Amino acid sequence: MRYFASGLFLLSHGLLVLDHLGIGAALHGIGEVFFAPWAIKQKAWDLVFIAFLFGAFDLWGTLKLGFN
Repeated sequence: MRYFASGLFLLSHGLLVLDHLGIGAALHGIGEVFFAPWAIKQKAWDLVFIAFLFGAFDLWGTLKLGFN
């Protein structure tokens, strides 16, 4: 799962750089969803917090872009 999330992060950041904001933000949020269980298992609470924080912002940004 961690490797899949890393691949999604790489792809999403590439899309964000190329101004594909909606798809990039959505893939980044999905990557956070796959990353959080690994971080919880490793008890890396700072990474868990960051994953949920960025996941919430990515979801909010994706929804906001979808209505414009």
